[in-house]
Amino acid sequence: MKNRKKFSVLDFFMEHREAPMLVILALFIVTVGVKIPGYFENNYINILKNCSLNLVMATGMLCVLLVGSIDISVAAVLELSAAVAGVLMRDGYIQSTVMMFAVGIGIGACVGLLTGVLMSRGRVLPIIVTLGMTYMCRALIPMDFILGMDKIARIDLADSFKDFILVKVLGLPLIVYITFAVVLLIGVFLKYSKTGRSLYAVGSNTEAAMMRGVNVNATKILAHVICGATAGMAGIMRLAEYNAIEKGACNGGEMYVIAACVLGGVSVMGGYGKMVGVVIGAVLIATIDSAIPQLFMDATMMKEFFKGILILAAILLNVVLQRVSEKRKKLKESAK
Repeated sequence: MKNRKKFSVLDFFMEHREAPMLVILALFIVTVGVKIPGYFENNYINILKNCSLNLVMATGMLCVLLVGSIDISVAAVLELSAAVAGVLMRDGYIQSTVMMFAVGIGIGACVGLLTGVLMSRGRVLPIIVTLGMTYMCRALIPMDFILGMDKIARIDLADSFKDFILVKVLGLPLIVYITFAVVLLIGVFLKYSKTGRSLYAVGSNTEAAMMRGVNVNATKILAHVICGATAGMAGIMRLAEYNAIEKGACNGGEMYVIAACVLGGVSVMGGYGKMVGVVIGAVLIATIDSAIPQLFMDATMMKEFFKGILILAAILLNVVLQRVSEKRKKLKESAK
């Protein structure tokens, strides 16, 4: 009879780095539920809606972080994609919602492609490239000779586009189902496709990935294309949700996206991250933003304080687990 492997808490957390935040989310929900009876029963739909945009962008950010990169231009890409698609609808070039999404995703993917090429082929640090892209994307939005606009308003949009976001299926808004589809699609891609697994390989050990025949540059470019595409898609979702877009409409949004990934246990050094963790991180942020104002008078300060504490704790936990993992690998290699 084979001896069963003894359960180890450390091994469990190394395998499931998102688990601590899941526990914190559960405790937070219970605490708020006790303090404010019925709160989540009345507000869970709003929480899901509020985390949808960040979660869609976070799925793309996960791909970028897995290869050891980062993209701080996602909020600006969201704004540019929504603005261009809005102008095309305003001027009568687009009437269908499907085409709006196609344009938004296409613009985002193109920006992501340019970012990836500059980063991988030009050997420029991701933070520098995406910072430059942030300024470039936002600079395009108010330029009359390019977009002919200061902002897109409700009157500029077709009725069919404004109405689709109001559709509900089984009591949940359509935007939640769109988000679920994106999460499922990219989650399956990362877990089951050879290309998706290559993202993990590049982030874990670039040299080993190259020896296995992985095209590192192409993989990094693909990660940024996916990130740009999801940001563009989120732009159309935001335009539909608010019926307006302008420069600076999503200022700071990239920090929420990165925070969702970090809270979900995604390693900022690359090579580790799960889609379920990203979902937990996004829902946790949306829950804090929704519930904290009901618990504290100074809501803004307390929201940022809680998120800051959680992000620091998640990063420290990731660093510790990463070091333990590397130490174990070295011990195994030396034992051979």
